[in-house]
Amino acid sequence: MSIERRRFIRFDVPLEVLFKSSDDSSLLFSGITKNFSRYGCCVEVKSTDLFLEETMELQLRHPRKDTFVSASGKVVWKQQLDHDIYQVGINLLAMDREAKSEILDFAYDVWLENNIKFPV
Repeated sequence: MSIERRRFIRFDVPLEVLFKSSDDSSLLFSGITKNFSRYGCCVEVKSTDLFLEETMELQLRHPRKDTFVSASGKVVWKQQLDHDIYQVGINLLAMDREAKSEILDFAYDVWLENNIKFPV
């Protein structure tokens, strides 16, 4: 049996993400979040050029608006799923508080729809 070590629940919510290293603006990556929480997210990408402890500048598509939200984060883990697909754990370092709350509210609403069945 595995023990959950996370302090905050992660919500399965697919958000488009564009990101680049804070050190090298020429490499641009794109991916989709697998989950999102108050302090981090998991992103699925097609790249091997991401390094542990690397600081990234992120743009996350807002789920209820046609805009992107800026954030910064650090790569804290990386796992290869297939020959060219990786999941990357990002620890969020900075993000607009209101935008983060809106994304978490959206994710919670989706979670409620999928997990809570009310009697009719």
